[in-house]
Amino acid sequence: MFKFILVFLIFTLSLFADFDLKVFKTQLLKVDDIYAYVEDNPQIKINSSGVVVHRFNESKSIIARASVVAKENGMAKLEFSVFADLEQEALPLPDVLPEVGDEVILNFLYDRAVVIAPDKESYDQIVRSYPQFYFTHIDILGAQLIRNGQVAPKRSDLRKFCGDNATGILIFVLEQKAKFVDCQDFTTLYEVPVSKPSSVQVPFYSRITDYKASFFDFNAAEIGNFYRYYEALIDLNRNN
Repeated sequence: MFKFILVFLIFTLSLFADFDLKVFKTQLLKVDDIYAYVEDNPQIKINSSGVVVHRFNESKSIIARASVVAKENGMAKLEFSVFADLEQEALPLPDVLPEVGDEVILNFLYDRAVVIAPDKESYDQIVRSYPQFYFTHIDILGAQLIRNGQVAPKRSDLRKFCGDNATGILIFVLEQKAKFVDCQDFTTLYEVPVSKPSSVQVPFYSRITDYKASFFDFNAAEIGNFYRYYEALIDLNRNN
């Protein structure tokens, strides 16, 4: 039995090593309203995302997010959305629309991740398996929930966490699989099998304790079943 488990773990770790989406830069060749096209490349993966960079006279700035939604006729189709990660009250968001020739940086911040796992063992296993990632520690997310009087993260909480901590990937360790999810779009980039965790800590494994919901938050999310909660969170309509 022990030999079987060891073989399974080795197989699982070998699958983990396949995740390798490096930063890829290209240019917009065609723009059509909220969509644009770039030349296709094997490094471009459907559901991945990035940013559009516009060059001004003496500077350049991120002006939009871009998500890969399709591939067709040797081109990759992108969909634009607002990039608000660097939003500050004292500075307006750039009022510039993407145009032909603008630079696109895909797989943006995909070398930085956070692991949402049910126990320490599965959390540590993921972290050990990906030395190429910079892992934002889960305790920071736990502290954010405590500060906001929450007992479970919503999509908006995770997006804010990723924006505040320059993190591009959420890794959810579920009952028999791990899902690598884009931190803003919540699209699944990779899914690999894992052994079932031996225990469950809610809202997720961290060294933070004493989560309490705010008395005034009547729409507070709660976790009844760890695996069902995060599966549902991932599978919500991408526009939510």
